[in-house]
Amino acid sequence: MPCSSALYASSYDPKYEAYKYYLKGVLALKGGLVEDAKKDYEKAASLDPDALAVQKDLIYLYWQAGNNEKAFKTADKIEAMDGNTPQTNIFLATFYLVANDAAKAKKYWEKTLELDPENETATVYLAAYHYSDNHLDESAQYWNKFLKQQPDSAAGYFQLAMVQEKLGKLEEALKSYDRVIELKPEAKEAYLSKARIYENTGDFESAIKVYEEYVNVFPDNLYVLMYLGKCYYETKNYGSAEEAFLKAKKGLPNDVTASYWLGLIYEKTGRLDKAAAEFEELSSKEGGSGVLARLGYYYSLLKKYEKAEKKLAKALENDPANTDLRYLYALNYLDWKKYDKAVDNLKKFIEAKPDFTDAYFFLGSAYEKAGNFEEAEKAFYKTLELDPNHARAMNYLGYMYADRNVKLDEAQKLLDKAVQLEPNNGAYLDSLGWLYYRQGRYEEAEKTLLAAIKSSSDPLIYEHLGDACVENSKIGDAWVAYALSYDMGFGANKDVRKKLLMVQEKLDKNDFYLKMLQRSENNYRRLPSFKTGYTASVGSALYKVKTYVPFSYARGNGVKIEIPGRFALGEAAVYIKNGNIEFSPKALEGQLPAEVCGILDFASVVFGGDFYSRFITSKVTRKGNKIIYSQPGGEELTLDADTALILKISKDGKEAEPVKYTEFFMSKLPSKIKASSKNPKFKGIFEANTFSLLNGNDFIRNSGEQSSVQQSPRRPADLNPAEKDEKK
Repeated sequence: MPCSSALYASSYDPKYEAYKYYLKGVLALKGGLVEDAKKDYEKAASLDPDALAVQKDLIYLYWQAGNNEKAFKTADKIEAMDGNTPQTNIFLATFYLVANDAAKAKKYWEKTLELDPENETATVYLAAYHYSDNHLDESAQYWNKFLKQQPDSAAGYFQLAMVQEKLGKLEEALKSYDRVIELKPEAKEAYLSKARIYENTGDFESAIKVYEEYVNVFPDNLYVLMYLGKCYYETKNYGSAEEAFLKAKKGLPNDVTASYWLGLIYEKTGRLDKAAAEFEELSSKEGGSGVLARLGYYYSLLKKYEKAEKKLAKALENDPANTDLRYLYALNYLDWKKYDKAVDNLKKFIEAKPDFTDAYFFLGSAYEKAGNFEEAEKAFYKTLELDPNHARAMNYLGYMYADRNVKLDEAQKLLDKAVQLEPNNGAYLDSLGWLYYRQGRYEEAEKTLLAAIKSSSDPLIYEHLGDACVENSKIGDAWVAYALSYDMGFGANKDVRKKLLMVQEKLDKNDFYLKMLQRSENNYRRLPSFKTGYTASVGSALYKVKTYVPFSYARGNGVKIEIPGRFALGEAAVYIKNGNIEFSPKALEGQLPAEVCGILDFASVVFGGDFYSRFITSKVTRKGNKIIYSQPGGEELTLDADTALILKISKDGKEAEPVKYTEFFMSKLPSKIKASSKNPKFKGIFEANTFSLLNGNDFIRNSGEQSSVQQSPRRPADLNPAEKDEKK
């Protein structure tokens, strides 16, 4: 027996026994018996204290069981056992990441790199650690190191780009994002990050290029269309912005963003009815006070004052402390000619903001319109007390004195200073001219009023000019001035009509015919840049064609008529400037039907810039309500004797006959035109439904001056207020 016992003792191997317990623990862990597994691992560790694998498994069992203290002690054991190998340092770093101790993890990643300088895992972690700790330069160094090891890593370049962007090294970041796209063309975030950099630096044109590229590669991301639309908006390319937001809205019907931006686009392009419609839709989904305020503002501009009142009242109900809403509410009443309510609400606004200068200005306006001149005077002087250089208050008060023919010396001081502050302001020059008229200084009045109309299109200025011309015995000039005032007001001013007919009786017949040409020409001269499209039905007895013809006019650059594919292959257009017609391509000239050429002749006459001189030497005949101007070459112009609107233009056997006009700003545009030719025999009808303002980007060739909607001063601060000179 002693011999047998000795044999057993000599064959006992603790490491072997430890290994058996380790295997037993592995099986228990696979069976979900965590506690049994932990006991077996602990037994194995006690039998073989140098078993590193056992310690590494045991550390996670402690951590999962919530025994953090034992887990950390085990980590110390592991470091003591094998702390000078990269593998163990990577293990410990990973454990401390799980334990949410980033600082300890960093220590072991750094130790890993000491032992293995090319270790990619440690490099990437340290790059990420320094990024999260806002040590961006260190992060960039580690990413650059990683990219030397992995030069084709799109993910590495993307991370580096984010660090560079955060460091403000935007050019380097853009190059890194470009490298991402080069390595991985489907990397959507790289495109968006590039575009974001361009947007944040105000380089919207570059952002547009990136977004357009993105949309071409990934057409299904409709949110990117909104980013693109916003960039178009910032570059005032409202047509492209509208197209992008409409497409986004169609695909994302429950998202309100597109409606918001479409409303702003329609506001900028003068389509306030459409702007209101978008904000109505927006308010039904997100009826905040800001949305309601802007909607009320639109209705006020559209002269739908009752609707404006309801929207603004609801906004005030939702946000009663918002004084800017009160201001907008008051000014809606001012426009509505409910002056008592305007005064009451402006006073409430002033109680909250006693130093807001323009509130006193509009209070003075409300009092003046209500006939309370004494209170108006006080309000205007309070405006000037707060702002001694408030030119609008000087102008309004000076004009009020001049119009009432009182305190003319004081009016002189006020208006002289207003004009000194803004020498090219047409409204101020008009007030000064009217003061000269009241003082009997008629020649100075005429001169000043002529300067005013160069800066401002206002029917009142032309009426004042007419009055001055009468006093200066310039009957023909007076007639033109009254006619233009009457036309610009679309015939609403009966007093101007009486003056017009009074001086017309004194006009010589031939002089009257010449003045009618001036009146007709001015209908087009005062137009802002605009665009429209004519639905065309053209043809002969043998065939008929229906198509659509886009038409745009850029003041200073003439007319562009896009020729539809029915009449030309590829992109084709006709440009008209200074009466000259240019075809693009040149071969287009011989391809167009005769009745289309008739429309071109019409456009070349009315937008040619020499309308008056072109027909000044014509033979003139009158047939009832028609005045016909005939040129020796056969060209004829027929005007309406009451309105001076064009009834017909004939040239080389072709005729264009406007049969319907539409009011647009202070002009009337032909919205339906009959066109025909005798040889060959063709007929056509061109009809436009709407006219809208044109922004410079819409006129592709030699972009014309950008038109803009006159903004009202009636915007509160949260609606981005913009001022407009107002006299009355």
